[in-house]
Amino acid sequence: MPKSLISIKRWKALTPAVIGLGVIYYLYSEDLNGVGEIEFTSKAMLALAAAMGFVVLRDLAYMVRVKILSMGEFSWKSTLYVVLLWEFASAITPSVIGGSPIAIYLMKREGMTLGRSVATVLATSLMDEFFYVLVVPLLVFTIGLGAFIPEGLSTTAEMGLKTMFWSGYAVHCAITVLIMFVLFIAPSATRSAFLKICRLPFLRRWEIKAQTLTQEWMLASESLKGATKTMWGKVLGVTLVSWTARFMILNAVLYIFFDSVNNLEVFARQLSLWIAMLVSPTPGASGIAEYSLPVFMQGVAVVGGVAVLVWRMLTYFVYLIIGSLLLPNWLARTAEKID
Repeated sequence: MPKSLISIKRWKALTPAVIGLGVIYYLYSEDLNGVGEIEFTSKAMLALAAAMGFVVLRDLAYMVRVKILSMGEFSWKSTLYVVLLWEFASAITPSVIGGSPIAIYLMKREGMTLGRSVATVLATSLMDEFFYVLVVPLLVFTIGLGAFIPEGLSTTAEMGLKTMFWSGYAVHCAITVLIMFVLFIAPSATRSAFLKICRLPFLRRWEIKAQTLTQEWMLASESLKGATKTMWGKVLGVTLVSWTARFMILNAVLYIFFDSVNNLEVFARQLSLWIAMLVSPTPGASGIAEYSLPVFMQGVAVVGGVAVLVWRMLTYFVYLIIGSLLLPNWLARTAEKID
């Protein structure tokens, strides 16, 4: 993992950007503005400022979460680098893989032990999964299941989308239970099973490293289990803030083009869109996200090319740019922390 991160060249970060921008151009080449031409009114500027504010709020909440889960081990500067480079890693890796494996390396390079890095990333993943597991039924109860499904689809397409949505929700539930099992319910049994796997002939050369990793993992697990309810309440709270801000970026962007927006339905549609983006084989769901957003917003808002571009600029392209600029400096800054 370290070699794959270090070997990243800045031009490689342009690949997913080119894919996403190419899809936008292909879909809207005859009418790039369409429904989505920005009129620079005070309302539009205020909505754009709000969207940018949600971007900042999202990252600040992520930083607070990492700071808390590191048990104060990370400085705010280290936390900032971890969060922004984690987003960068997610942007340049296929969505089905995600940036979590690289996040483990980021934390380790910042001075955290490998086992504790694994436990911290698992804890953040648990909170993320819990957000989805909690919010979906809450919105279904509030506005109904129909709010999650785009209008105007064929019966077959609608059934397929419902199947994908509920299958994705079931996977989120299963991952939540699995992480709780690994971190809190039976970490010792998990460690034993992992070590047995590492004793297989073709994995035996990593057995000693696996023993060290799992020992650190156990210590981190005990530390997390011993954390107060207040700490976990704070972690859950900032997780809710960060994910709400993440999805509210699109709501704010739509206010640039429309006088009114059905905020709950737009929020619900993004929960469905998130499932489609997670199974994308492209880096950061590039191409898939740009194509899918207008489809998933059918019946809620007519989304044009500029709206898609602004949304992806604030939620995706910005992290490609920031990550490309930060990575060389971060590698140099953390070189002395490497064992």
